[in-house]
Amino acid sequence: MKKTLIISLGALLLATAGFYYGNYKAERLIAGQIELINSSYAEMASQGLMPAVQLNYSKIRANYWRDHYRLSGLQLQIAGVGTVAEIGRLSIRGFKPGKLSQQGELRIQQLQLSNLLQQMLPPEVGKLLAASPLWLDYRYQYQPTQDLLTLQQQLRVGDAMRLELQLQLTAVQALWQLGSELAAMDLEQQQAYQQGKQQPRVQQALAGLQLVSGELTLENNGYLQQLQPVLLAQPATAQLAELKPQLEVYVQSTELVTERIRENLLLFLHEPQRLKLSFNLQRPLTWQQLQSGELAEELTTPEQWVAFTGLLVEAN
Repeated sequence: MKKTLIISLGALLLATAGFYYGNYKAERLIAGQIELINSSYAEMASQGLMPAVQLNYSKIRANYWRDHYRLSGLQLQIAGVGTVAEIGRLSIRGFKPGKLSQQGELRIQQLQLSNLLQQMLPPEVGKLLAASPLWLDYRYQYQPTQDLLTLQQQLRVGDAMRLELQLQLTAVQALWQLGSELAAMDLEQQQAYQQGKQQPRVQQALAGLQLVSGELTLENNGYLQQLQPVLLAQPATAQLAELKPQLEVYVQSTELVTERIRENLLLFLHEPQRLKLSFNLQRPLTWQQLQSGELAEELTTPEQWVAFTGLLVEAN
């Protein structure tokens, strides 16, 4: 009985030690990556390619066994200026050293300009930015059997606004192979790879991507109404504040949508609360096909456009 208990306790201690050692090694790996990034920034700054930028943090926490990493108190600093941006916490899931995971997530919490930079801005701009920290969430999932890549992005401005975008792409295999090769390299090898003769291969892989479907959701809880007078007050952004009437004119005149969709778009523009647009193409298309204008020859009526794209619009 005692012998069994001793063996069990020994196995438990070994497992616990292995757990903490794995996490410690993972934390050191992340710290080493940041050191390499800062070294790279310093080298480029010495060559006059960019300002002297440095990334600092206060704490790293890693759970190697769950592929979950967290960095707290991130600061982006520029020599001679000081801290220009701060991130409360950055979380990474799915990161595996030397390997490209089939799914992953990057979450940025409380991204905002530093107090120093806010004070350099016009008072109304600085006040709005101080009250509106950003929360960003990026996710991806690759399904190799279907050669399908799902990309998701969420932007949240406090509780005042939320924007979500999701896209599904196919013909991803060539790009995924490139990503896998890059993931197997260290940072210096990645930089040499990107600066080498690989750009045509990257461009070819990107050009081969085909769009399948997508969804955009915007929820506004007063942020757009706060933003408009701030934009109007600044000469550099005053034209952006005039975007709303321009959009209204376009929606009223375009022949690419049905009357039902037109009504929903105008409803949101008049009273922006919630807007959801989704589409599901009858056949996947490359970016070049979308931009070439060949669809305009094939689809000549709003009903044909809506049928081909599967476009749905919901407002408020």
